[in-house]
Amino acid sequence: MRRCPQFTQLEAVSYFLCAHHSKRGVGLGRLGPVTTASSLRKKMAQVLMAAISTAGALAGFDMGPTYGQDYAGMDYNVTMWHSGPDRAANHYEASAKECEAYCLADPKCCAWTYCPPGSGKVGGLGERCCLKGGVPAERSSPHWTGLPPRATDPTHSKLSAQCTPKPPPPPGPMPYPGPNFTHPRIHQSPDCLHEHGWHDMAGALTYKGWHHAFQGCPNSGGWSHSASQDLVHWTDRGRGVHAVQESYEGMDSFVTPCSGFVTVDDDGTPCAGFRQCGSEKGTTRLNPAANPWDVPMEIRCAQNENMTVWSDPIWLYPVYYFRALPYDPVRPWKDFDGKWYSSWSTDGCNATTKKLPCAAGGQLELLTSPALHGPAMDWVQLEPMFTTNTTKSGAAASVGAITGEFVTSGYFGGIPGDPDGGTTRVVTQNRAGPTFWVGKQANGSKFTPYWDKIGAVGHYDYGSLTMARTLGSDPNQVAVNGRRVLIGWIGGGNPASQSLARDLTLSPNYELLQQFVPELQMLRIPSSHAQIAAVGGTPAVAQRLAGSLQLEVVATFSWSGPNPTQPFGVSVLGGAANLTVDCTATAPKADGGCQVGVPGHFGPLMPIGTTTVYVHAIVDHQIVETIFNNRTAMVTYAVLYNENAEVTTFGLDDPAIHVQLDTWVLKDANNFGPQP
Repeated sequence: MRRCPQFTQLEAVSYFLCAHHSKRGVGLGRLGPVTTASSLRKKMAQVLMAAISTAGALAGFDMGPTYGQDYAGMDYNVTMWHSGPDRAANHYEASAKECEAYCLADPKCCAWTYCPPGSGKVGGLGERCCLKGGVPAERSSPHWTGLPPRATDPTHSKLSAQCTPKPPPPPGPMPYPGPNFTHPRIHQSPDCLHEHGWHDMAGALTYKGWHHAFQGCPNSGGWSHSASQDLVHWTDRGRGVHAVQESYEGMDSFVTPCSGFVTVDDDGTPCAGFRQCGSEKGTTRLNPAANPWDVPMEIRCAQNENMTVWSDPIWLYPVYYFRALPYDPVRPWKDFDGKWYSSWSTDGCNATTKKLPCAAGGQLELLTSPALHGPAMDWVQLEPMFTTNTTKSGAAASVGAITGEFVTSGYFGGIPGDPDGGTTRVVTQNRAGPTFWVGKQANGSKFTPYWDKIGAVGHYDYGSLTMARTLGSDPNQVAVNGRRVLIGWIGGGNPASQSLARDLTLSPNYELLQQFVPELQMLRIPSSHAQIAAVGGTPAVAQRLAGSLQLEVVATFSWSGPNPTQPFGVSVLGGAANLTVDCTATAPKADGGCQVGVPGHFGPLMPIGTTTVYVHAIVDHQIVETIFNNRTAMVTYAVLYNENAEVTTFGLDDPAIHVQLDTWVLKDANNFGPQP
């Protein structure tokens, strides 16, 4: 363990991280429109100067007028000021009070800043009076600033309802593209996911009986928030975690929050954490050599149980690196030793080559602190938790597959079925595919995967599901045993949606198992149940079922003797998607066994050598989610030209193959009504 030096000792290094106590700040706007100066300001100053005395600098918020500070950001009115040299006394205090009076006279004004002549120019502007629609973070600056009485309560200890930051209104409708018969009705698909951009599962949390999923929507300015009590029906709660103007210790950022996490602090309050995806400047007042991408890890804590209103930023610790990275963090957790741990994604070459491709692969940094935030917080950097360049698929290892930073990493333990009672842990990330490693990690130590156990290292999806996170029975998804449910981003080049929920468990051999949550069975229409049970080579196998564009398929294939000599399986959507078992090809991933998938997406049939295949698929118009033997999963998109939904089996000429096929038509679950 090593403790970092104080910030005053920071040197110009390419990578340095140290602990820092929490400091709050907020900013919610950009430079607004510039208006022309008005001769009315002098008249307003005479009428309203008497009111200025009520805005003295009291305990709590700085009411002003104060020189040397600036409530920076959120400007909606920037008016050019033209003061003569006769007003230069005390940094143009007389003109500052006129700017204050200008704010007092405008019922929309929640804060003001006066920039005297010669105090610096921004965007070509000189002396000016800036009125603000909220109360941004206050920072040091050669300006005058203050708040009108309407900005706070009478004690000046908290903001008024008018001046409390509010999330931006939901954007206009962005409908799912394409014909109606291609639109999902089971997968949750908020409008903002239909735009281009990243849609990681930025955070996920189960809290007081509600499941919360947050997906990135950069073109909509924040994280899309969906909530559910049953993991099936989801409600769109808008974009509560959204872009704000951030100016902490020299940074200058107004961008959508990057992928992060949602956890619950020691007081039982949910907190969303992340870094800004970009910044014009880094934290140069902590480290003069900071690059623009050197911005800190932060959290914002929920102000209501619905998690639709969030606090000002709370800063955890600064981060520095040799190149720009999103530093995708895992969800911080409190471990068995009672300490908090935080981990975030880098590559393994910062201390060596400082170049890409990075032969060492991806890396998870590790820090610890007595508290997540607040006065007891003291984040200390430990040795890296995990570094690797290797993935596996079935029995085949891909050494050197990872040549850069880990992406949208996850970390969880306490998994049902764990042979070790909950101490086994899992790392997930998404460079070189959606991958996972099952292994061991004690408090604050390195994570060691079970490389020798087939199925303990692999891919959690072979299709378009990626950037997934877990939620479940307890917010602590590492050290508290309980349910682990995987949800993520599906779509890729298609319109994005939220994946169907999957329960995660471990087998006795530490294989990561997954299956659709049983709650999805509530969508079955009992009267629609259809079944085929037959032996290969008989006419019964050729029967066709009408199917549906919303369909659950459960099929079991088994055989004795040698592996079948031709591919076989189930065809859905009138042949638009074939769920295939292929034992004819030589596949290093499953040497001596079979591979499974949908054309264009294949993975190993596990366990290797099995002669039984359990296929569970849910068809939701063009989206098909399939899991084979609770091990090999893939989300695929079918190309639909019409509404043909026929279901049949294929390739069952071998009389040794037995098949049972059950289908149910499914009810609508999501996206069939107006969205907020």
